[in-house]
Amino acid sequence: MKLGELLHETRVSLALDASDKEGALRELAALLTGGDPALSATAVFDVLAAREELASTGVGSGVAIPHGRVAGLEEIRAALAVHRGGVDFEEIDGEKVHVLVAILAPEDRPSQHLKVLAEVSRALRKKDVRRALREAATPRDAIAALAGPGG
Repeated sequence: MKLGELLHETRVSLALDASDKEGALRELAALLTGGDPALSATAVFDVLAAREELASTGVGSGVAIPHGRVAGLEEIRAALAVHRGGVDFEEIDGEKVHVLVAILAPEDRPSQHLKVLAEVSRALRKKDVRRALREAATPRDAIAALAGPGG
């Protein structure tokens, strides 16, 4: 499954304005829930924050991939956020994070979760994809950058 297929325009923010990691995770949790009454943004934040306590999901090159698994979720969801100024995410290379892709997977599908994480990592390793995401004018542009030949 391609990352572009997991995203919907309602789960893309090109103007993340959080001042810190916690704020970024809260905004991503809100994007992931997208008003779904079956999911609580607070519960999703707790899942993402618990994963961050293990180790930062800031993977380098201005990218973070917060993720977690939730009981009762029926399908994998992804949210994309771009922070124009960058946010400190305790990234392994010390750079601020500009591109964040959050993944939420059903608790009972760990192998699918890992496959999506690998796909995200592969797509975001490409400098041209990261640049296209940072320069995207609309959520549709951002999704196209991930779904196209480069992503």
